[in-house]
Amino acid sequence: MDIGSETKFGGLREYLPMGGSINMIQETLKLAYGENSDYIKDKRIAAVQALSGTGACRLFADFQKRFQPDSQIYIPVPTWANHHNIWRDAQVPQNTFHYYCPETRGLDFAAMLDDIKNAPNGSFFLLHACAHNPTGVDPTEEQWKEISNIIKVKGHFPLFDMAYQGFASGDPERDAKAIRIFLEDGLSIGIAQSFAKNMGLYGQRVGCLSILCEDEKQAVAIKSQLQQLARPMYSNPPVHGALIVSTVLSDPNLKNLWLKEVKVMADRIIGMRTALRENLEELGSSLSWEHITKQIGMFCYSGLTPEQVDRLTKEFHIYMTRNGRISMAGVTTKNVVYLANAIHEVTKSS
Repeated sequence: MDIGSETKFGGLREYLPMGGSINMIQETLKLAYGENSDYIKDKRIAAVQALSGTGACRLFADFQKRFQPDSQIYIPVPTWANHHNIWRDAQVPQNTFHYYCPETRGLDFAAMLDDIKNAPNGSFFLLHACAHNPTGVDPTEEQWKEISNIIKVKGHFPLFDMAYQGFASGDPERDAKAIRIFLEDGLSIGIAQSFAKNMGLYGQRVGCLSILCEDEKQAVAIKSQLQQLARPMYSNPPVHGALIVSTVLSDPNLKNLWLKEVKVMADRIIGMRTALRENLEELGSSLSWEHITKQIGMFCYSGLTPEQVDRLTKEFHIYMTRNGRISMAGVTTKNVVYLANAIHEVTKSS
């Protein structure tokens, strides 16, 4: 089925409402909150279509600034660089919390919990739902439960940025586990969703911002305010990508096909992680590379220094950000041996 054909979508050129496609939003909420979520049935979720995950975060930041003008946002160290730009331009003060431990190349869990405990009651926290960008380090299920409990005790409000649902493990349900834990604990949450990666709709800018509310009345009021924020910003969201999403997710056959293809995509990246680690170990590297396979998602926080990254660029024509972040999507069966040899060459004197 060609869901992008002119015959199916070509004649649809009218504006969407300010809040976007209702069908697309409903199907998107099922992915995040669960197919049979009582929150959806009870109409307790205020949700609008957004300009991908970035637009969803920006809408939330402006909403936070308008209705909690004295609040600040706590952002993990490190995070996707644009998070800082989004809340800066919304004029929301920023603070940070510990997340990544360079020594272990894993989660700095104890320090993270301390920061959450020590933040003023009722603070806003930005959390990555899965496949943390840029580190690929996610809390375990048990760690998420502890995080949720402390956030609940402190009365904090968590916003989940979920840009990689399905892209981490290959299973969208598993990748939404952190969100489900918070919901089970009875927390109010916000979620920024994107279909750029898991549907490949990068240029279509398809996303959703949702906020779980106390009741239907509050949800109606908050959705109205989100639409008021969207109106002067971009008026209404684009139609074509939303139609693709709603068509795929509302058709059982197409959805099953999409789920299979998401798993193939995620499994390939997981396989490349294994291949890169094995090649480095076979070369006799004295360093530990287990973090390559412990991390998850599109990116690998390799632990390479800026100087080592510069050598990879100059001597081997291998390009990555200077913080050592490797885009695992660019690693293939044809180049993984070359990449491993190059990394071994620049790190063997460490």
